[in-house]
Amino acid sequence: MSKLIDVKHPFEIKKIKDINEYLFILKNILRIAAQKKILVKPKGFSLPIRWSKNLNKVVVDFGSNKQRDISGIHLDNLSFYYDESSDVFNSIKHVLTHIENCNNSDMLFEKYKLKKNENRFFELFAFNEDCVIAGLYMRCQNSVRKGIYSSKGKKSILLNNSEDFLLDVKNSIEFFKVPETVKIKSNYKKLYLDFLNKVENEFVYIVNKNNINQELYLNNYIHNTTEKNNLKITDYLKVINKEISFDENTMFWFLIYHLTLMFNNILLESLNVKNIDNIIVYDNISEEIIKIVKNFKINNILKEEKLYSPIMPVSF
Repeated sequence: MSKLIDVKHPFEIKKIKDINEYLFILKNILRIAAQKKILVKPKGFSLPIRWSKNLNKVVVDFGSNKQRDISGIHLDNLSFYYDESSDVFNSIKHVLTHIENCNNSDMLFEKYKLKKNENRFFELFAFNEDCVIAGLYMRCQNSVRKGIYSSKGKKSILLNNSEDFLLDVKNSIEFFKVPETVKIKSNYKKLYLDFLNKVENEFVYIVNKNNINQELYLNNYIHNTTEKNNLKITDYLKVINKEISFDENTMFWFLIYHLTLMFNNILLESLNVKNIDNIIVYDNISEEIIKIVKNFKINNILKEEKLYSPIMPVSF
C-alpha cells in the first residue's frame, strides 16, 4: 500500500514483551477475522486519488512530502515523473482518463466530501487495466502537510470500506472493481488450538555457531525466551535457508517471525477460498490495518518498488 496507509504485520502492532503476549495478539487477530468478511489484498500497486481544489480535478497523491504529491499528479504532468513506457505511467493514465470521462465522478466526489476536504482520498489498486477500490481514507497531519490530528501518530485513518460503500463507488464509476472478500470456515477458537498444537511439534533445521546442522524445537523456547539482540527479517530468512548460522541471542525475534508465518499460513488455509496469499484484517477498536501474508517479501533497494519472494521456511 502507499505511504499514506499504515499496514502492519501482527508483530508490528505493539511492542512485544514476551512470546506468550504475542500468542495472545495472534488469537485476537483470529477473533477479529472471524467476526467479519476479510479483504483479499488486490493485485497491483496502491494508487491514492484525491480532489485538487487548485486544479479542479482528480489527482494522484502517494502521500510523500514531495512537491509532486503536494501539488498532485495528473494527466498534464504525468510524463514529468514517470517514463511513458512504464506500467505506473500507463496505469495512472488509464485510471485518471476513465475518471475524467465518467459523468458520475463529480457527483461521487461531492457525495463523499472529497471536493470539500482535500485530505480525503480513495485508495485504489491498479493492475494492468484493472482498478480496485479499497476504501475511503482521511490523511493525518505531519510536519509538512495538513490533515486530521492523530493521537496515535497514524498517516491516515480509514473512514469507510464497507460493502455498501464499495458497491456505491463501483456503481458510480463502473470501471472500478470491488475487492474479493473471504471468511474463515472454522471456529476461531478451534483454529487457534490447532495452531498451538502445531507449534508444540514444530522444529526447523538450522546451522549452529559450530557450522553443524541442528534441529531446533520451538516449544523448548516459547515460555522462557526474552528479547536480547534484534534480528532482521532478511537474516531470519537466511537462517531458515541455512545461508548463515543461527545466533541464540536472536531467538526471541526468530520465534516471532517463525510463529507469524506459521499462524499466517494456518489462517490462510482456513479461508473459504483456496490459494489466497495475502489478506487484510481491520481492527475497529485499535484502528490497525493488519496484513496476513503467506511469505515475507524483501525490498530490493537496487530496483524501486520491486519485491522478491523468499524461500518459504522449511518446517516439519
